[in-house]
Amino acid sequence: MTEDETDDDRLDAFVGDGREKYLVAHTTDGERVEYGETYVKHAADAYAVSDDPTFPPEETERLSKADLARVEVDQHHSTCFITTAAGDEGDLAALRGFRDDAMAESRVGRPLVALYERVSPPIARTLAAHPTATTTRFVGWLIGRCAALARRRETADPVRPLISVLLVALYVVGLVCAAAGHAAIRARQSKKRVMLSPGR
Repeated sequence: MTEDETDDDRLDAFVGDGREKYLVAHTTDGERVEYGETYVKHAADAYAVSDDPTFPPEETERLSKADLARVEVDQHHSTCFITTAAGDEGDLAALRGFRDDAMAESRVGRPLVALYERVSPPIARTLAAHPTATTTRFVGWLIGRCAALARRRETADPVRPLISVLLVALYVVGLVCAAAGHAAIRARQSKKRVMLSPGR
């Protein structure tokens, strides 16, 4: 840090979603540090961690990514609606990590996350109500594959960017398939109600 650069200036480079998370950091020395419920921001080379959502410099710890082997970020009250409906908890944690670490920080990823959060609640309700539907089973399978890729991405430095691009593409495919299946299920339900209505 230069003489003219303040802690506040350095924190301006960090971004986050303002929601409380549960953070566990694994250092390259093999140490596991559990931060518990905290607020997290990311920058290109570090994480900022604080118990205060305003991240006051004197109460904010910086974790250099060069010193970390792995970071687990779990967000309670998650907005991963479709993953919650069609996947399991392990998959949910892996995909939340990718969303928070990569998608929420990129110009391409942020609008996709916003779109997902806007359109996915009714889709997730339909999938949860029809666990044996073809769409639900396919989306569950796709979530499992994506979660495996997200876990591999954490340790695959040479191909990490390629895995990230593939995950974003599969994210779009999964959302489109889930939306199409949701629409088809709802259309069948509407048709059935019409056929069963009085006078038919």
